[in-house]
Amino acid sequence: MKAKISRYVIGIITIWVMLFLYQTSQLPAHMPELIGVSESRDYQWLFIVLVTITSILFIWLELYTFDDARRYYGNAYIEHQPTRKHKWLMFGIMVLILIVFIIVQHFIKTPDSENQKMVVKAITEFPILNIYGVVVLAPIIEELLFRRLFFVFFFKGMDNPWVRGLGIITNGLFFASVHTSLFSPGMWVYTVMGMLFATTYVTTKNVKFSIALHMLNNLVALFY
Repeated sequence: MKAKISRYVIGIITIWVMLFLYQTSQLPAHMPELIGVSESRDYQWLFIVLVTITSILFIWLELYTFDDARRYYGNAYIEHQPTRKHKWLMFGIMVLILIVFIIVQHFIKTPDSENQKMVVKAITEFPILNIYGVVVLAPIIEELLFRRLFFVFFFKGMDNPWVRGLGIITNGLFFASVHTSLFSPGMWVYTVMGMLFATTYVTTKNVKFSIALHMLNNLVALFY
């Protein structure tokens, strides 16, 4: 029991420190606005290079932290990989569910969250830089953080379907809490998205599939 509590405490501290470092690593993406660059196209590629470098460093830190945590705490559920056919089948199902979710969301009038407004504003002012960040960098970094690190610290015994379900729901709520207020009207959108990404990771046992789904979601969100 002591070991489990210790793992949870270390996990909470690690996740929040990583969230802070994540925001720090993305500072180059916000620099044009902070320093008041008026002609964004002349400078966007410079900031793209800078944010790529800081993101790669942070991704390396995430991978190192995950490998270290898995060596120490173990993760038998992830170690027993399903067949490639099963992985692609589950990914296909999750893509279909995501499409249905996007269509349903379109008919439910939910006010845009502050996060959505900030993203739209940033993309309008600095399109290349922020589309790159939203569609490519954010899904990679966030899936490694919200799925891989989250589950290795908090939900290891996912062979039990009840534990698996609880983990997916908790992960969805955690994902939503970081992106918007849990009491905001749009909270359900981020919760469902988080649960979709978590389900993809838990059923395929491969973060590449949840990254791909996250990228697809963010790409569609830009034009839908």
